[in-house]
Amino acid sequence: MKKKIAFVDFDMSIRGGGQQVLCNIANALADEDPNQEKYEIYVISLIHEKEECAYGLREGIHYYNILPYKARIREVMSRAGKDFRRYCVEQGIELLFYVGVYAGFCAGFPGRKLDIPKVFCDHGALMNQWKDKVVRFMRRRGSRYADRTVVLTRQSEKAYYERFHCKPGRVITIYNWIDDVILDAAGDYDAESRKILTAGRFSREKGMDLLVDTAVALKKKTKDFVWVVYGDGELWDEINRRIREEGLEKNVKLMGLTDEMERCYRGHSMYVLTSYREGLPLVLLEAKANHLPLVSFDIVSGPGEIIEDGTDGVLIPPYDTEEMACQIYGLLCSQEKRIRMSECSGRNLEEFGKEKILSQWRALIEDMVSG
Repeated sequence: MKKKIAFVDFDMSIRGGGQQVLCNIANALADEDPNQEKYEIYVISLIHEKEECAYGLREGIHYYNILPYKARIREVMSRAGKDFRRYCVEQGIELLFYVGVYAGFCAGFPGRKLDIPKVFCDHGALMNQWKDKVVRFMRRRGSRYADRTVVLTRQSEKAYYERFHCKPGRVITIYNWIDDVILDAAGDYDAESRKILTAGRFSREKGMDLLVDTAVALKKKTKDFVWVVYGDGELWDEINRRIREEGLEKNVKLMGLTDEMERCYRGHSMYVLTSYREGLPLVLLEAKANHLPLVSFDIVSGPGEIIEDGTDGVLIPPYDTEEMACQIYGLLCSQEKRIRMSECSGRNLEEFGKEKILSQWRALIEDMVSG
């Protein structure tokens, strides 16, 4: 008998790593079961600034929006909570996945009254925002409102057990996978290129301000570089203004959003991540699949489980933009070093292979619905 599974996100109308991972999992399950003999899949967005889902969903996946506008947490819990619970009852949902901290808290609270198994998927990292009391509270509650918690890194799993004193077996690590579209589009490494690549949302946590600081420091060493940046968000105008103020218009190119990111890795010398915090960054995995040397701040969670420092990339002390500029300059100056790192970057991809990761999600689903 098929099981009805719902994935819940705070806002599916925006582009972000959590939303992309949710759609990847839902679509992969739908692709395996096109006749819906095993699963009937639902995606629920608590709010939505735009009518449609930011990422494509397969035909047959049910998509439900609740509040048709941007709303604060208090309003979401008071106005969307009952509607969310009613919808789950009416549709006969048998397993819930809360994807992200806000969904875990805002849907988890009203979801307590639903007598079905629930999984909280923390797409971030506990220790990244440990000092933020509000986010820490929401994470703790999200985990408590669920029967199981899924995190992206071993470091996060350890932190949940140590900080929240979760019962043994309640927290598990499941990596993000590298999508087949990325692997199919991957080309040969361009050893002649001096172009640097970054992609991400223009929001505070993604560190686009640190990217500009790094570019300023790099320009003091060489003017012969182009840094290509894909993405959009609330800080785009601010970052664009800073680029002009620093005289970086010829060096830092803001490309906006693209629906073909899988084709954008080609022709670049390296991938650089300047985030303040991450879970397990998909962009690093995608760049790795394209054999790009990786450069990132060694933040609390994420890059350290993907990059082998000095082998396939470089890990920089957090937020040290001067050191990051030095390491980027060193790679730009040494084609031999770039080629060596590129050859290593494509190794160990099986750890992040789709079939391996998807099998872990299948096992979790079967465990939850049979238990």
